[in-house]
Amino acid sequence: MMKLIILAIVIAVKILLTKGGALAIFLFMLWIKGKSLKTGSEKWDNFFLQITPQAVQRYVIAIYLTAAFISSAISYFILKALSYRYSFEIAFMLFAGGFAVTAYRWQREIKNYVFQRYKEIPEMILKRQKNLKD
Repeated sequence: MMKLIILAIVIAVKILLTKGGALAIFLFMLWIKGKSLKTGSEKWDNFFLQITPQAVQRYVIAIYLTAAFISSAISYFILKALSYRYSFEIAFMLFAGGFAVTAYRWQREIKNYVFQRYKEIPEMILKRQKNLKD
C-alpha cells in the first residue's frame, strides 16, 4: 500500500515537473531570443509578425517533449532511489501515458486555444503600431 502512495506522489511530482519545466524552457527560449534581438521592441514585433503557425506548433511540441523527457528521467531516478523494481519501465510508462493524454488534450482543446491566442498577437502589434503612427 505504501508503494502505491509513493508512486502516486511520484506521478504528481512528474506532472508538476513537466509543467514547471515547460515554463522554464519557454522563458529560457525567450531569454535567448531576446539576447539575439537585443531586446528591441521593433525587432520583437517583426519576430512575432513573421512566425508561422507551423513554427509555433513546433516550438510547443519541442518544449513539451523536452520537459516531459526531463521529468520522466527525474522520476526514474526517484523510483530507483526508492528501490522500485522496474524503475525504467515505470518511468517510460509515465512518459508514454503523459504523452498520450497531452496529445489527446492538444487535439481536443489546447491547439485551438494556442492558435487563437497566437492570432491575437499580430492584431495587437499592428494596432499598437497604428496608434503610434497617429
